[in-house]
Amino acid sequence: MILGFLRAVAVLLLTVSCTVAAYLAGFLGLGESAAAGVMAWWGRTFIKVGGWSVQVEGMENLPAGGAMLVSNHQSLVDIPLFLSAFSRPVRFLSKRELGRIFLFGRAMAYAGNLFIDRKDPRDAPRMFREAAARLSAGQLLLVFPEGRRTRDGSIGAFKTGAFRIALEAGAKVVPVYVDGGYRAMPRGARAFRQARLLLRVLPPLSAEEMAGDVKGRVAPAARARILAAASSEGRG
Repeated sequence: MILGFLRAVAVLLLTVSCTVAAYLAGFLGLGESAAAGVMAWWGRTFIKVGGWSVQVEGMENLPAGGAMLVSNHQSLVDIPLFLSAFSRPVRFLSKRELGRIFLFGRAMAYAGNLFIDRKDPRDAPRMFREAAARLSAGQLLLVFPEGRRTRDGSIGAFKTGAFRIALEAGAKVVPVYVDGGYRAMPRGARAFRQARLLLRVLPPLSAEEMAGDVKGRVAPAARARILAAASSEGRG
């Protein structure tokens, strides 16, 4: 428990220092890639300091161009897990509240991450256009369509916004299953816990799965893929 607490303190200091570094990279005009590089290094170091074992599977399923990654959400550790697992840069689509956190939100924006205000319907068209443009340019965008972290590893209903963006951009939708985060960093816990972190990239949704109603067909198809992966791990 003491070691887990010390690891948590070390990660907190790491996060503060990397937030400042990414903010300065953006503020000084060094470019998105510089700030994103800092955040990628933060993700890799976060996982190492946390002391977790990591298993990454299915990278052969990742398409060469732009893609919308949709994943279940277990813990705050999911974000550094994605940053450390992918060799290609990953940008996040997040709620506007994260963008308002002092320095951290601005650092995330400088690193190329996008925010949407769910309470302001006027914000959605702007976000859709910007996200679609990034997908068309070959970037990887990640969304946690449940909208919140789980407390027990269960997988909630998926919101549809990310799927609409992917359809508009003509981009692949790639479901990703993550596991272990809710054990490694339980909500409200002050110390890290030992756990195996799993990230499994699943095959992109087929043209047939992408056809039809987003709420009734596309989002449920992605969720079904992730539920099947959870079941294979004994989580279903």
